[in-house]
Amino acid sequence: MASSPLPEHLSAAYRRSATRFAPGARWAFLFWLLCCAVLLWLSRQDIATLTFRDPDDAMRLQQVRDWLGGQGFYDVSQHRVSPPVGGPMHWSRIVDAPIAGLIMMLRPLLGSAVAETVACAVTPLLLLGWLTGALFIAARRIAGAPAALLAAALLLTTPTILVQFNALRIDHHGWQIIMAAIALGGALDPRPARGGCIAALAIAVWLQISSEGLPYAALFAAVFALWQWRDRDQAPRFEAFAIVLGSAALVLLVLLRGPAALLDRHCDALSAAYVWPLAAFAVATPLLFRLMPASTSGRFMAAGIGAASAAAVFALTGGPCLTGDPFRALGPVAYKLWYLQVMEGRPIWEQSRSLAGLIVLPPLAGLAGTIAAGWSAGNQRERDRWIVAGLLLAGATAVAIMVMRAMSVAHVLALPGIAWLMAQLLRRAQSHARAIVRVPASAAVALLAPAALCALWIVIVSGKGEEDKPQEAAADCRSGSVLAPLRNLPRSTLFAPLDMGPDILIRTPHYVVGTAHHRNAAGITAVVEGFIAPPERAREVLARLNDGRGVDYVIGCKGLNEFNHYARDHRGSLAAALDRGAPPAWLRRLPAPEPLRIYKVMPVKN
Repeated sequence: MASSPLPEHLSAAYRRSATRFAPGARWAFLFWLLCCAVLLWLSRQDIATLTFRDPDDAMRLQQVRDWLGGQGFYDVSQHRVSPPVGGPMHWSRIVDAPIAGLIMMLRPLLGSAVAETVACAVTPLLLLGWLTGALFIAARRIAGAPAALLAAALLLTTPTILVQFNALRIDHHGWQIIMAAIALGGALDPRPARGGCIAALAIAVWLQISSEGLPYAALFAAVFALWQWRDRDQAPRFEAFAIVLGSAALVLLVLLRGPAALLDRHCDALSAAYVWPLAAFAVATPLLFRLMPASTSGRFMAAGIGAASAAAVFALTGGPCLTGDPFRALGPVAYKLWYLQVMEGRPIWEQSRSLAGLIVLPPLAGLAGTIAAGWSAGNQRERDRWIVAGLLLAGATAVAIMVMRAMSVAHVLALPGIAWLMAQLLRRAQSHARAIVRVPASAAVALLAPAALCALWIVIVSGKGEEDKPQEAAADCRSGSVLAPLRNLPRSTLFAPLDMGPDILIRTPHYVVGTAHHRNAAGITAVVEGFIAPPERAREVLARLNDGRGVDYVIGCKGLNEFNHYARDHRGSLAAALDRGAPPAWLRRLPAPEPLRIYKVMPVKN
């Protein structure tokens, strides 16, 4: 049956849109392919040995392996961590799904090992392509096709973003950045109701992946509420956002966590504590918009009461989540000596001067471009879109200031404003009649690119004598070649530093006491207490593990940042003794090449 033709005026509009869109999209696609080739080349050695830069990537692969090996869809615990009970986790199968799908497709052709390597290398690059497309669409809606193409090029050359999409970077951070870009596209969609739905779906998926999406859900809701208060035509965007966010969050929670999740309350993930306030927001908002007058004050009250209803339900369901930092539930030892040492979760004032500049400089450039674009906008609707983009960028920057790892989201939201500003400045520079001015002015525009801003800041800071501590040693302690001697040991429970745990899981059959994943507070506390305690006290800590059966081996690694921290700050500790090469009598060192150190726990003599 032949399809019905589009009405002529819609068909013509579609053709004009496609004509403008296609060339830029093709160039963006080519830029992405080139970026993928460069990233694969730079990571070729790590890919060959399946060496992950971050322990979370190794743990993600273990999650996928367990799932493909028969572990239940709703069971995301790590049963080889903290035996015999296992280590609880809160990660999402959304992130596992594409990795698992690629492994299943490639395994018959390449075998399990190669299929895993290819899936881990390719998945983040495919996600980068998705991000490139989402940003191109969002930037095109606000800044036009040329600036959108420039934004895509800036994205694919910004290290603070690409670090989350490098080959083998299979953890969930890239997904969060993609959802932010999709939500931005929804915020700028010329069709308000459709845009609200798209933004809400993106944030609902984000919330399933990480509770770090909660401040962005509040941010988008607040911006949409202000927009519809100012412009009656934007009310459908806010209504659609509220309805879809609450509904999708509820449905996805049941589908991905099981019906029991509707009653379980956790502060570190989407759970009953948060989903019922979102559901109340979804129900109350459209009802209030029907009951309240359509005037400016009526729309303001409807949005405000809808938000208040969500806050009231949260007061009933939030419980311990109302008190602030959920990580204090780790206990004093793990909170102080582990969590507060994880700098990616700390605010900007606790970071080095060089990193602080990397966090704020691209968003500041983006805000400058966004303000300038809004000021020079040709009409009010265009100006409003730039105002919305600026408010979202300002909110994302505030989140990045409070939590360092959120900077990549702020940097993506800054790109449309930076691209617009660079395009305008380049146009002015190129229009100058004198080449002596035109050439250096055109070249100077490149300094606004995030990569150039960051590089320039590093040069300035380095010139003032600040040096950051190198992070190279940690990766050496987790590589396959270093951990290879552990495969010769009988299957055992290992007492190892937290950062080595995930790589031990994927490279050996052993169990570990703890990994750096906060729900396993007992395992984290045991590892920290054992390493910082004096040797005889540490022996008691180890003897209580594994349901009183103790552990078989203690693992150390010379140069591991975590291990160095234990040894440096606790001079009389077990870690300090192992670092000096002077283990207590109840540990017998086994042959192993440096930097790995393996100690057999000797039985207690009666």
